[in-house]
Amino acid sequence: MLDDHATTTATGRSVPELALVDLDEQALERWASNGILIERVMQRCSAREEFPVASGSSLSADDITSGPYATSQTLRRCLTAGIDHLHAVKTLVVDAHAPHSAATWSLAHGALENLATAYWILGPASRDDRIERTLRWHAQDIADSEAATRHLRLPSLPPAEARLISLEMVARRRRLDVDEVRRGYRVETAVAYADAQLPRPSLGVLLPWTLGSAFAHGRPWAALGAPTNALLPALAALQLLEAFLALYEQRARNALV
Repeated sequence: MLDDHATTTATGRSVPELALVDLDEQALERWASNGILIERVMQRCSAREEFPVASGSSLSADDITSGPYATSQTLRRCLTAGIDHLHAVKTLVVDAHAPHSAATWSLAHGALENLATAYWILGPASRDDRIERTLRWHAQDIADSEAATRHLRLPSLPPAEARLISLEMVARRRRLDVDEVRRGYRVETAVAYADAQLPRPSLGVLLPWTLGSAFAHGRPWAALGAPTNALLPALAALQLLEAFLALYEQRARNALV
């Protein structure tokens, strides 16, 4: 799927030469071929029967242990959000022929962020770690929603403390660190984990994610040392997606610890 022809940057990381040029004919061809793959995965995310969890598999045991905060459903949310961002990049570049210099990078940044989080949750060999990270994801969701809606006093939303206590109950059943669960997680942690654990050779996660953030915030340094066509972060997101799906296939089909 990914281009093996690469050059080395000052950071020592290997990146495709296509990422260092404008949208010439060769780059457009590469975008078109990867666009087909993105479209296929987007269609999979739209189908309920896709990404199944086999009975007796490692992930099915995770779901039972983490219930009602099923790990597989948490992963599905991250995966769907990541692919949605990646599909938006494809729509801009391939369909609309409008590769915005900043927006394509910020969209790819969103893809990397969500896919890295999914990889961070599913990655550990220990079930306890996977359950703890699932619960931390939900704790962060609670913290974020509370910060955003506290002043609105929405009657349909249970108090944050009640929701956190519900998470605690799951954590205590598994004898997990309740304080760690309550702290939630930082996206930077997930990105660093994915960057370190992604099979090599790879385009990495941290560098393209950081560049995407810089473009999203209009930082001038980003444009000084990075391409503006978002091919690099899109390829990096596709590579991360491949790694996640391979791991998901293993956890969702095999009876592992």
